[in-house]
Amino acid sequence: MSAHLSVARGEEGQAGKVVPKLLGESSFGSTRVVFLRGAAGAGKTVALRKLVRRQADAYLDHQATFLYLYVDAQARYLARLDDAVALVLQDLNAHFTYRALATLTRHRLVVPVVDGFDELLGAGGGAEAIQALTLFLTRLDGRGAMVVSSRSTYFDFGRIRTQADHYRSSDANFEIVPVELLPWTEDEMCSYLGSDGLYQDLGAATPQEALDRLKQAYFAGPDEASLLSTPFFLTAAVDVALQHAIEDGDLIGARAYRPIVRIIESFVRREVEKFRNTADDPILSAQDHRGFLRMLAEEMWWQERRELDRESVETIAELFAEKVGMSDRELRAFAARASSYAFLTAGEGQGPGPALLAFSHEYYYAFFVAGFLAESLCSGHDVAGLLGRTEVSPTVAEEFGEQILENPDLSLPGILRALATRPVPVPERETNRGNAGAIYAAILAKSPAIPGLHLVDASFVGVDLRNTVQRDVALTRCDFIDVDFRAADWSIAESSNCTFVRPRVAPATTRLAGLQLAVGIELNGIAPDDGRAEYDPGQVRTICRRIGILLPTNESTDTGVEEVGHSERSEQTIGLLHKLLRVAERTYYLSDDVLRRRGISNRPPWNDLERLLRKHDLLEEKAVHKSGTERLRRLAFPPNVIAEGEGTAADPGIEGFWQAIKHL
Repeated sequence: MSAHLSVARGEEGQAGKVVPKLLGESSFGSTRVVFLRGAAGAGKTVALRKLVRRQADAYLDHQATFLYLYVDAQARYLARLDDAVALVLQDLNAHFTYRALATLTRHRLVVPVVDGFDELLGAGGGAEAIQALTLFLTRLDGRGAMVVSSRSTYFDFGRIRTQADHYRSSDANFEIVPVELLPWTEDEMCSYLGSDGLYQDLGAATPQEALDRLKQAYFAGPDEASLLSTPFFLTAAVDVALQHAIEDGDLIGARAYRPIVRIIESFVRREVEKFRNTADDPILSAQDHRGFLRMLAEEMWWQERRELDRESVETIAELFAEKVGMSDRELRAFAARASSYAFLTAGEGQGPGPALLAFSHEYYYAFFVAGFLAESLCSGHDVAGLLGRTEVSPTVAEEFGEQILENPDLSLPGILRALATRPVPVPERETNRGNAGAIYAAILAKSPAIPGLHLVDASFVGVDLRNTVQRDVALTRCDFIDVDFRAADWSIAESSNCTFVRPRVAPATTRLAGLQLAVGIELNGIAPDDGRAEYDPGQVRTICRRIGILLPTNESTDTGVEEVGHSERSEQTIGLLHKLLRVAERTYYLSDDVLRRRGISNRPPWNDLERLLRKHDLLEEKAVHKSGTERLRRLAFPPNVIAEGEGTAADPGIEGFWQAIKHL
């Protein structure tokens, strides 16, 4: 089940309606997890905080029977969910512990809201975060509900399901419902500009006129126009525009700026004016202010966290002041006021410990840390150590690609050379390879064909390489997992020790010419644009030939062996199986109600499918010690393992199942 919503600015925003409705629709004996996803700045935090506050007010008025517990995992490097919850409970001086939270959640007295789960995934590749979330779900005994938000556009829900298999003896049962937070529409943007007369403050006669003038002032090209539909950028653009009192052409300079660059430059100019000495002269130039913010971002990167205590910020300020040659008096004044920077914010609800400071938005952190990463890669100094730190988020990767385009001092050949020749130490291997893949993908998405491109020791997971064009690419020790290659046009000069898992392709427009892969070994499944992922070797080979992938001689269908198609009964049953597997990825136990609602058990092929799953021990039934007559079933293997069994050697039960289903 998937829902889509667009959050309006006012109190009546749809998040306040959709999320509670979904929480109240949980299936029999199943904990419902509403997974709210959206881009950075899309308004997830605002929507969730309004939801939590509204529920608290209703509870105080005796109109509600439970409370939301808001857990802010953003800007914190916390490897485990229990760490984040424990910190929140400490800040609130709560009279119950993390372990008691499971009991309160089971009885629907508390619904945890974890905001920024993707921040937890940045720790050690996310394994501990997934484990902690899954362990918490197992403690709920198939009851209660929770809300999780994430900025990541790619998230493998199957990892939660797979982790739950480690707790088979428990009563774990959960259903994940993804909800996508859509960008603001033009009507919603105008609604915001009409609130409190903002459009009049901008010197416009109507909200639409104000919006048109903001677009003209802040956007250099059509590719960036979508940013203004992000609540963060629209509100920030209005703040900057109010400072400049937009007049015709006032914000349109000789050089085109991206919105984030304009906003940062405006805030920096404000800081230049704020930090003055006794003679009323600025003590730092705009370049110096940017250098200090870069130093803060570097420190956060090396410490693998997104927050610093005030003492650390002041220490960095002192070091920077000495570096630029401030006088002692100016140094002390700057260090004392550094923690009040426009770009920094203090964490809310701090406990008795030292206050923590973070960049007030991910875009600010991404802007400064991306520049630091690009310059460090250009220098080639300690590249392995640099990429072995915390995970490069999608926002940081996108900003990295933008800065490569904008800054002529950044050498793209130098960066590619540093990535290709870096050592990959074993302890940080996966983080290192994942970060290399994110940086490579950011470069590929923004750059035209790069001569002599060599991608080395990188993991590309869920990245978007649509419409990219590259020639004579060399691939060494690279993994491409769920990568979108639609309308991509690549020629591959050589490939060694590489794997492709479910690449998404459009057979009519994707070209991966010269890539040679062994089906089922180096190529595990393929996802055509118009249907499900294919694992059947015959189907995979057909698609491979259409997009230019070369097959080893012994896999060629030119051997004279005719490929036999499946019967209509078999095709229908396989189609229903894939639908069942998609549902099973997000619903740990499958009840009669779930199978009916998802249109599975009421379809004619269900009898064949259920019979074969049971015959080959792939479907287990759970004894239910609760009231009601519902049956709960679960797959004996993770859904992806069963799906992959169509084309590769697998467990004997899975292999026998696929042979039987193809001969229906």
